[in-house]
Amino acid sequence: MRLLKEYNLEILTVLMVLMITLIAAAVPEVSFTQRMLVVYMFLYTLHEWEENRYPGGFSNLMEGMLGKTFAEDAKKMSHIPVAILLLAIHIIPFVLDTVMPLVLIPVFLGLFEGFVHTMGVKLSGAERFYTPGMVTAYCLAVFSVFCIVCFVIQDMAGPKDYLLGFFCMFASFALMQNRVLAINGVKYTDMMAVMKSRIAKGRPM
Repeated sequence: MRLLKEYNLEILTVLMVLMITLIAAAVPEVSFTQRMLVVYMFLYTLHEWEENRYPGGFSNLMEGMLGKTFAEDAKKMSHIPVAILLLAIHIIPFVLDTVMPLVLIPVFLGLFEGFVHTMGVKLSGAERFYTPGMVTAYCLAVFSVFCIVCFVIQDMAGPKDYLLGFFCMFASFALMQNRVLAINGVKYTDMMAVMKSRIAKGRPM
């Protein structure tokens, strides 16, 4: 557990690279949705590095927004639910690549990441238009738009698929975020209350 706590990002990166390598070497025919998921594996891994290491500091940003200091051990442990989510939303859809609601989870999450990091600038009172992870979040959002356009052109998903895909994304993200906040001693309702208060006042946190 200590190894996982200290090196969760490195372990996630190794697993993602191994999956990409295995797919390239062992999967003879890769579908469009599977190729799409390989790109997401790469982008989400980069996103985690930008958020947490280079330049990093997203946890510190959240501390400022919530007015709370997280314990260092808790901050390290809180990355584990994120890694589990990222592995799940790539491995499961890759195996079940024709089940579009599952395939759409990383797609909608990419759009959501772009929105979250944009709002983060306002809510955190950042001096410049940037929050740790924003560049890769925008890359994810742009690629998600591209994927949705391709799905529409090729008629690969229907309205029910998009609705269920969005619901699955939101539910899985909410569950992950709940675990992250709980590890850091913050209730999900407390975070939402603070954000609503700051948005209503029209000023940064």
